[in-house]
Amino acid sequence: METLGIVLATIVSVGLGGFVAWMFIWAARKDGAEDKAVQRRLGWYRRTRLGR
Repeated sequence: METLGIVLATIVSVGLGGFVAWMFIWAARKDGAEDKAVQRRLGWYRRTRLGR
């Protein structure tokens, strides 16, 4: 019974961590898309260190 609790807690923790990581990635991509849309609308583009 004790090992079942440990396994269940581990699964929940890993799942929650994966969900939070996915939300950060989703938010960063969405913010980047909105930034590109604003730049396109205003007609100017910011240069990055990578030259994109």
